[in-house]
Amino acid sequence: MKLFFAFDLDGTLLRYDNTIHPENVKMLKKLYELGHILVVATGRGLSACIDLAKQYPYFHYLVSNNGTLVYDIATKKTINNGTLKKQVAFDLFQDCQESNSICAFSTPHSLFEYSSQKSYDWLKKQHIMDLNYYTKVNNFEILEIIETDPITQIAFRNDEKLIKDLYKKWSKKLENHYKVTITNRIFLDINPLNVDKASAISDLLVKNNLTTDHLVAFGDSSNDFQMIKLARYGFAMQDATPDLIEVASRKIGSCKSDTIARTIDILLENQDKLFSA
Repeated sequence: MKLFFAFDLDGTLLRYDNTIHPENVKMLKKLYELGHILVVATGRGLSACIDLAKQYPYFHYLVSNNGTLVYDIATKKTINNGTLKKQVAFDLFQDCQESNSICAFSTPHSLFEYSSQKSYDWLKKQHIMDLNYYTKVNNFEILEIIETDPITQIAFRNDEKLIKDLYKKWSKKLENHYKVTITNRIFLDINPLNVDKASAISDLLVKNNLTTDHLVAFGDSSNDFQMIKLARYGFAMQDATPDLIEVASRKIGSCKSDTIARTIDILLENQDKLFSA
């Protein structure tokens, strides 16, 4: 039976140094060789995902910007499921400056980072994660980018408390127009309204003549909620947010360990029993 595996990146498949545990890499290779479908599903921008896929060439699709951009590795074609209006992007950028946040702006082909300061006390307490993938720009450059390029996601980064405050503010302002999600506790992602990882994965399941009965998903944050809920077997990582743990089939170990490989090994050993009708 062909299965469909969807993996969040930060805090799930990726360790905090942006690498994958060696045993988990071996499992990805095994799944790929067995003919299963492997998908990255992340809030990260597409170009960062493509770089990762070059390093670990075992994925069939890259679902980036929380489902806004879907990249088919075989055809090298990208599906764009939506963009942010310019005025909304300008308003978010203004708040990025006023809140002293680090803000990431994603387009279909590039990633940009704006920060008003050279250093932040709160950043010293956080893992660097995906900051190295972004081109740093100043306020004049980001205004030009908003004016000329399609923006597929804007993400604020700050300390946990301020991110919660920003969530309350922007989820109310953008209600029924855009999707506002806290991810990994320190990011606030703004995406097109009817876009998320689960909807993108649903489309890919149909494309591959599979159903949610074949879906296995791993995640750790609120932007994984619908994906984990959708899956036949959805696994929450050790440090997952409470909402995710509540809907997961099971909580497993740390992203720093081989817990994903061990969990999949059990699924493969008991595949006939676990995936029977």
